[in-house]
Amino acid sequence: MTWVLFDYGGVICQPQLEAEVALLAQTAGGTVQAFNGGYWAYRLDYDRAELDAVTYWQKVGAGLGRSYSAAEIAELTRLDIASWLHLQPGTVTLIEDLAAAGHRLALLSNAPAEVAGVVAALPVAAHFEYCTFSCYLPAVKPEPDCYRAVLAILDASPAEVVLVDDRPENVTGAEALGMRGVQFTGPDQARAALARYGITTVPRG
Repeated sequence: MTWVLFDYGGVICQPQLEAEVALLAQTAGGTVQAFNGGYWAYRLDYDRAELDAVTYWQKVGAGLGRSYSAAEIAELTRLDIASWLHLQPGTVTLIEDLAAAGHRLALLSNAPAEVAGVVAALPVAAHFEYCTFSCYLPAVKPEPDCYRAVLAILDASPAEVVLVDDRPENVTGAEALGMRGVQFTGPDQARAALARYGITTVPRG
């Protein structure tokens, strides 16, 4: 039976809103451009748990000429988590429809532990048999070890898994191991792409 493996950021949730990134940058004490440089430069290391939250934010701060107190790191972490919680209703509906149709669903997200714990507690996560996060593997997409780890968790062969992910490099990495891929551009597009793999639902009227 085929598994549908969903990414989280940019698929189930919207990309970070500009206003929330601006608030993060303001709280961090830098411009948006300078903040984003550090935020993303160290993000995969944070996602794979090579950095904890304190070390991650201090590295971001170092690029801005800042050092943060424990309270400031807690606030940056809170704002960061909040910026990843704006769900895309159409994707939630797709997941609900796939679950109702009896398809096996799982989640694979690059995320640090602080974000992972909140995402796993969202109502939509109840539709997944497994919620897997890079911080617990520890490996990140598109690294082959990340996909091999989730295949072991699912007890599935690559051909039995379809990854739905917005990042082309993640889809390409999965396909290189024999998985099938859907590069997500929107819920309707993803529904149609999955249908071409024979993974169908009855859309809501």
